[in-house]
Amino acid sequence: MRVIAVTHLIINLIEVLLLRKVNTTNLGILFLIQVNLFIFCHKTNEEHMFWTPIVPDVAKTTAVYGTIQNPTDSDVSILSVSSNQYKTVEFHTITTDKEGIMRMRKIDYPIVIKPKESIELSRNGTHLMLYEKENSSGELLIQIHFSNGLVQKHVVEKKSL
Repeated sequence: MRVIAVTHLIINLIEVLLLRKVNTTNLGILFLIQVNLFIFCHKTNEEHMFWTPIVPDVAKTTAVYGTIQNPTDSDVSILSVSSNQYKTVEFHTITTDKEGIMRMRKIDYPIVIKPKESIELSRNGTHLMLYEKENSSGELLIQIHFSNGLVQKHVVEKKSL
């Protein structure tokens, strides 16, 4: 919100300075600035943004983080998750045992999501593990298969830690 407020302030200053001399060029510049501001302020964020750390091409596994939401008014289950570059995709969670050692364990499908709730996929928490890399060409995609027949397709962004 602070960025938008500062942007509006800058736009207003430019308008005041340019409107002292009203001509076609100044009006064109103001119009382009207003269009860019409108697009910037109304740009929709992806509902489900997923990311993975950048790993070497020889790595056979990676983890994926993000948010999986259930926008419906009823329970829905995740039946499976698949990828275009990896053979196997599993849900994992990290727990701390009695000795204080963190352990990763697999969560079996189906995974139930309550109405209007979400699963936060994070480091040191629940996340997706992708195993057995088959190819690395193009964008990494994952598909989430739900019990209601919905299949969500997402591009996974590669980020450095």
